[in-house]
Amino acid sequence: MSYIYELVTRIVRKYHTSDPFELCDALGITLMREPLGSLRGLFSYVADEPVVFVSPDLGREDSLLTCAHELGHFFLHSEIAKENCLKEFKTFNMKDKVESEANIFAAHLLIDDEELLGLLKDGHDAFETAMMLHVDPELLNIKLTELNSMGGSFDTGWTGTQLFD
Repeated sequence: MSYIYELVTRIVRKYHTSDPFELCDALGITLMREPLGSLRGLFSYVADEPVVFVSPDLGREDSLLTCAHELGHFFLHSEIAKENCLKEFKTFNMKDKVESEANIFAAHLLIDDEELLGLLKDGHDAFETAMMLHVDPELLNIKLTELNSMGGSFDTGWTGTQLFD
């Protein structure tokens, strides 16, 4: 099992929530909604206190995703953040290990296994499932890829989805 998956599972059990905003509150992480230019969010320490910054320009789903991603940095990369704040330059950047791990953390935090598996068992493809879960299809792809690495056999493509009539 993936260490990030196990970490997220422990966090959700301990705090009884997978809502990243509630987790920030429970963990004593300051959540700031500040204009960030082209950035969606960043994680840093201010006066030795953890702070998640989320752009106020984002809608609810993008705010959840950004906060979850930045929480991933808190749990996985605090030492790096203490030296230099972690900025999200590109959503779903999977070429950089630190950003990739934060994306995997967000995918596990925001996508419930049972709900996901139920929709897939009901015959919904990955794209439909992402829409029904109100998550970005790329985030769902990350989750499915992670589940596959843990022994699953899920289609991570968009086959079967008719996007236009």
